[in-house]
Amino acid sequence: MKGPVSRALGAVVGVGAMVMFSGCVAIEAGHEGVMVEQPFFFGHGGVDPVPTKTGRVWVAPTTKVVDVDVRPVQYSEHFDIISAENAPVSFDAFMIANVIEGRSPELISRYGPNWYQNNVKEAFRTFVREEVQKYPLFQLTTDPTTRTKLQEAIAREVQVKLIEKQSIPVRLNRVVVGSILPPKGVVEQTTQTIIQEQRKITMVEFQKAEESREKAEKQRGIADRAYRESLGLTAPEFVDLRRIEVQKEIVQHSPSALTVIMGLERFGINLPPIGAEK
Repeated sequence: MKGPVSRALGAVVGVGAMVMFSGCVAIEAGHEGVMVEQPFFFGHGGVDPVPTKTGRVWVAPTTKVVDVDVRPVQYSEHFDIISAENAPVSFDAFMIANVIEGRSPELISRYGPNWYQNNVKEAFRTFVREEVQKYPLFQLTTDPTTRTKLQEAIAREVQVKLIEKQSIPVRLNRVVVGSILPPKGVVEQTTQTIIQEQRKITMVEFQKAEESREKAEKQRGIADRAYRESLGLTAPEFVDLRRIEVQKEIVQHSPSALTVIMGLERFGINLPPIGAEK
């Protein structure tokens, strides 16, 4: 009896030791657990090629669990750079990507948990700078199609020259470029420039209108003088004639009940009798 009892006791002690020196790790939904084995004395450590899915898992005290979020994650970068015409601009750019499910152990083994900071960040920033610096300030800040072109070009650079070239097991969802604006001081200066340009345009148009009116007045004066000379009238007589002609126009366009008495015979102008219909 002593042998079986000893074996049973040893088994209990062994299980207790395992429980005592092991730990339980919970893997949340949308995450994968990558087991990194680190033996005390003998054996080979390293990354387990099969990730742990959602749930709880018991691990040895020498095993480290790296939690990897396989959902789409947004990585943002701020930029203060110079456009094609040496004008400063400020904006934010975002890269949305996710670790490919089932390949998190490969990512951790080759690039580590900080894969974006160590292997992607600076390349992404370089792609963004190079593309933005191809455009002038006005196009960057006013043309809505420019941001679309930027996003597509940057996404191609990231996909081909970074993810595919280095075989990084992540999936690029999209690249987003935020609103591109010049610094506040540049905005104020640009506003003042626009106001001054508009003022110049207004003054030019006003001057053109004045010149046109002056030209019209001269033409009218020439026409009046020719008309007076054709009638053989002196200047005062022509003034009286013009006054009478104006009064005649008023009468012709006035209500039928209006009666006006004027002496026009001296100029050969005869109006209808008083009270007669027009």
